[in-house]
Amino acid sequence: LANAESGTLFAGLRNLRPRRKAIVAIIDTGIDGQHTDLNGAVDPASPSLADRHGHGTHCAGLAGAVANNGQDIASLNWEGRFIQVRSYSALNDNGFGTNESVAQAIVAAARGGADVLSLSLGTSADEPVGLHARAIKYALRKGCIVVCAAGNDAADARRHSPSNVPGVIVVSAVDAANRRATFSNSNNGLAMPIAAPGVGILSLKNGGGTVQMSGTSMATPIVAGLLGVMRAVEPNLSARAAYTRLHNTGTAGPDAQAVGRTISPVRALRILQ
Repeated sequence: LANAESGTLFAGLRNLRPRRKAIVAIIDTGIDGQHTDLNGAVDPASPSLADRHGHGTHCAGLAGAVANNGQDIASLNWEGRFIQVRSYSALNDNGFGTNESVAQAIVAAARGGADVLSLSLGTSADEPVGLHARAIKYALRKGCIVVCAAGNDAADARRHSPSNVPGVIVVSAVDAANRRATFSNSNNGLAMPIAAPGVGILSLKNGGGTVQMSGTSMATPIVAGLLGVMRAVEPNLSARAAYTRLHNTGTAGPDAQAVGRTISPVRALRILQ
């Protein structure tokens, strides 16, 4: 965001009144629950408050790092009022998991009452992996909004699971010029495509401090955090209605036909005021 736009955004967040904290589930490698910039944002009862890999901690920061606390980075979680981050380990210390471990984490998060599930993971698959599809179907029935990374193969997200599971919001990555990131899968063949920044994204590092990473993995929790704020203010907001709002308020960049519109948090949150 440009300085003027970020100022408008944070001024708007200051004036928003959440009805409750939304739970954003980071389904990943775990998170560093001791990171100072997550202090007050992490659910202390999270199943996984350790992260030996770092990917999950980076994603958690983008979804829910506390803003206006003088620490490291700022997500949309103004003073920790909007989002509670809950961590579920689906991937191991090397960043790999199984279809079973991913499905189990999805089901656990849904049973735990998560509002938004953030899935920065996936596998090549011409059809949705059955375990992913069944777990996500359960989460959708429980009222979760499920957000999935489109994948980083410069290919088609229709051949990437769980992004090809019906009912999920699929996030591609754009660069600073709002062009499709060279690595990003396209998502325009799926029902709910959206794009967010995913190149050189600064977020939290294991053990403290920050680090830059790139990927649709980074774009996904940015979208999940925005949806978390929306759910905090409008707890009954459905997944379809939430996506429609992201799409209608988003910016059609030069590659929108490949990756969908790019989110505009300022416009999306203005409707909540």
